[in-house]
Amino acid sequence: MKSFLLLLQKPFKWAHLSPSVNRVFRILDSVIAGINKNIAVFGLVAGVLIVAINVFTRFLATFFSDIHSLTWGEEVSTYCFIWSALFGAAYGFRKGVHISVMILVERFPPALAKTCVIVSYILSACFLAFMAYAGYLVCELNYELGRYSEALHNVPLWIFLVCLPAAFLGATYRVIEKIYEVSWMEAKDVVKITQEEIIHDSAIKE
Repeated sequence: MKSFLLLLQKPFKWAHLSPSVNRVFRILDSVIAGINKNIAVFGLVAGVLIVAINVFTRFLATFFSDIHSLTWGEEVSTYCFIWSALFGAAYGFRKGVHISVMILVERFPPALAKTCVIVSYILSACFLAFMAYAGYLVCELNYELGRYSEALHNVPLWIFLVCLPAAFLGATYRVIEKIYEVSWMEAKDVVKITQEEIIHDSAIKE
């Protein structure tokens, strides 16, 4: 078990000891976090506004026949909520707000607990990377088929779907970042620090 942990640390050792590499990672962290958070917020706000406008115009249409709702509102608001959910989920990996059950792991010996946490992150990273690749294939297929939005006839559908590879790629980076962080923790501190991070980051709003 300890040999596995030592082996896992080696690829990250050069980054951990290099100030310039750490500075690059901090810049990436800030940029990716900003993109995820801003798109999530903008998508949610835009979606709610479009839905509210459509509801209001439909109400007015019962009194004024010349007023019509936004024909593209339903489709665009749906994509806004999808973008908001996906990028918000990617941002959630940074904040540690996704559900994680540590009841069983905290009863393990420290080395085994640390290994379980790292393995879970590795499996998550593999899954998210696969979803990013699958999302790319979806965008590529829609591009090759030349499909367009049903409501916005001049907008290619793949533009709305680019959120799939982008969001999952951002989430993959976040999980790899977690692997890097946990790999340098003392085994006895992994469960405690992970739990404290979840509580802290869930309570602190940015």
